[in-house]
Amino acid sequence: MRRAIAIALLFVATSAFAETIAFDTYLASLDEIRSLLAANQIAAAQDRARALSPQNVASPHGAFHADSALLDEIAMTQRRDLRLQERLGVTIDELRRASQSNVAAPDQKLLKRVATEQHVPELVSGGDVPVEARSPALLERVAESLEKIVEWIGDKLQRLFDWLGKFLPRSTRGEGGATGGMRWIVTALVAVIVLLIVLLAIEVVRRSRAALPKPVATSEPIGSKRDEDPLSRGANEWERYAGQLASQGRFREAIRAWYHAVLVTCYSASLLHYRKSRTNWEYVASLAPSVPWRAEMIQLTQRFEREWYGSDQSSDEAFDDCSHRARSIIDAIRIASRGAA
Repeated sequence: MRRAIAIALLFVATSAFAETIAFDTYLASLDEIRSLLAANQIAAAQDRARALSPQNVASPHGAFHADSALLDEIAMTQRRDLRLQERLGVTIDELRRASQSNVAAPDQKLLKRVATEQHVPELVSGGDVPVEARSPALLERVAESLEKIVEWIGDKLQRLFDWLGKFLPRSTRGEGGATGGMRWIVTALVAVIVLLIVLLAIEVVRRSRAALPKPVATSEPIGSKRDEDPLSRGANEWERYAGQLASQGRFREAIRAWYHAVLVTCYSASLLHYRKSRTNWEYVASLAPSVPWRAEMIQLTQRFEREWYGSDQSSDEAFDDCSHRARSIIDAIRIASRGAA
């Protein structure tokens, strides 16, 4: 208890007798302490920190007390502490930056004007809220247009008959006589005109619907007796036809189309001569042994005979094999024909 009272009395006495030093002196003392710490002169830095800790500092922006927390920590350190040096350096830099910044006095007129401009007046009670009109539907717009047309036609016809009525004798223009008749005539004419407009509108709608392009329907290739004759199509036509059949899953018929494309290509190159009674193997036998693609033709004929005569339907794998062999034979014949030409 006595020790606490003594420490309190010492603190009060120290505060009472604390001196006020200049701001520049305070900065110079902090710089000196930093230099001592950097030179590892710990004892000298501790003494300087203890002496500076109770001081008051006079600054252009107002008096303040020295940073006792930082200085006391330096006074109690027993070794070189880089963290303390960094804190001390940051403190010195901030004090210098604060001393160099000139705080300008606020412009009261400018602040008052800005506050006035930003003031939002209160909403006045009452009034109407503008609501954007909804766009009418197409039928409503057509009906409104027809109504305006009818009114315009009726007005013009009424004026016309009123003008013509002026040329009638006075005896025929009795009260309610001629005028009533004219009104009936005008009403009948307006009805006829409206009927004609409606009929024209119906006709326009009907023609516009009739003018719309019809969707194109793709038809499947239809098999016929024509497919049995190799000469019913050219080689390129047989190739396209084979692609159409294959796209529809008709691989067995597509294989026959490729085989016919090969036969037609051989006919065109005069490598084979068409005879209706000849079989496929007779065509193969008539090929010269020197033909480079003769073995490929034999394998293609074997696969075609097995797929066409030996099964009801073929797989896509069989089609790929036959189309590949047929394409290689056709390409070889065409290359040889161009070289000979």
